Amino acid sequence: MTEIQSHEVELVPERTLGSPADDAPLRGRLTFGWDVLPSDHEGAPAEWLSYVKATPEREFRHLLMVCSFRPETPTSKGTFRHASLGVALSTPDPEARPVARLIDPGERTRPVAGFGTGMSLTVNAGLLDVGVERPPDAGPPKEEWIVRGHGASQPNPLWEFRGTKRSPLAGDHPVTALVELVPDHPNTAEVLMAAELHHRNWGIRRYRARLTSTPHAITLSG
Repeated sequence: MTEIQSHEVELVPERTLGSPADDAPLRGRLTFGWDVLPSDHEGAPAEWLSYVKATPEREFRHLLMVCSFRPETPTSKGTFRHASLGVALSTPDPEARPVARLIDPGERTRPVAGFGTGMSLTVNAGLLDVGVERPPDAGPPKEEWIVRGHGASQPNPLWEFRGTKRSPLAGDHPVTALVELVPDHPNTAEVLMAAELHHRNWGIRRYRARLTSTPHAITLSG
């Protein structure tokens, strides 16, 4: 099991017409952590290991990131409705960019309650596995997505996180990318985050994450 060091993330509200005067930044509601692992580390998906072995002339890193959403408190109102995590991979040469060859999840779902299903959650090597349990005579379970990934084989992968009526957006949500590095260059990953929260009195409010240099730019290679 890899150990992830988390950093508190301040959420700054987007100013719009009619914004409440006391619409202050939110603190203590979101943390972000990451680790950069070798591509052949213990616990890497088997298909990722096969991909790496099939291209021995290339260099890869396994970028593991975890967003942790916390429920509202008496001093920090609003429930998470939607959030996004974007990663811009780069080198000092704008013409040479690392690429997220494989990403996970492409889609993570949870079963909808009331269809004879249950749910089991397991964590292996920092990766969250969602399992479905249902009676043998039950029909196919209905699922709804909670995390979606975009940008495989691109230098700018993106993940969306969604809260649903039955599954609030809360807790730890890990995502990963198998990054192909650019040889002989420093490779970095710039992190951008945004979120929407629903407030009982204000409705939907949009926030962007104020990231310090430490979690904002992740060093993939020197």
